[in-house]
Amino acid sequence: MNDELDCKAISRLISDGQDRDLPPAERARMRLHFVICETCRDVNDQFSFLREAMKRLSRNEPPAE
Repeated sequence: MNDELDCKAISRLISDGQDRDLPPAERARMRLHFVICETCRDVNDQFSFLREAMKRLSRNEPPAE
């Protein structure tokens, strides 16, 4: 894998990271990209929010605000 990841590759890692634990090297590259890319940070935050909201809905808990 390339040391520098573009936003398209990062979005795949974000999605993959929702389903499985990423290897440490991929996680580190993704976090490094987040330092320079606000858009990808926002996408990661949105994925995390949606995942948590879906978990809460499946347990019939009110969404976090």
